[in-house]
Amino acid sequence: MSSPIIGATTFIHAQGGASTTWTVNHALGRFPSVTIVTDSDVVIIGDITYNNINQLTITLASADSGKAYLN
Repeated sequence: MSSPIIGATTFIHAQGGASTTWTVNHALGRFPSVTIVTDSDVVIIGDITYNNINQLTITLASADSGKAYLN
């Protein structure tokens, strides 16, 4: 799990285990844009739910692992 950097404008969440649901605690204090990339370096589309200004949930059609780039 990645840790937020205070005052950061971007955040990278590493999802180590394959899952259809990724919960991302980013502490950016806003609703960032999200790019999802699998461990195979393929950009995929997921449903993004903004739980609040510091947390979002990514829901994927099939279980995958990789990274979510927030900015």
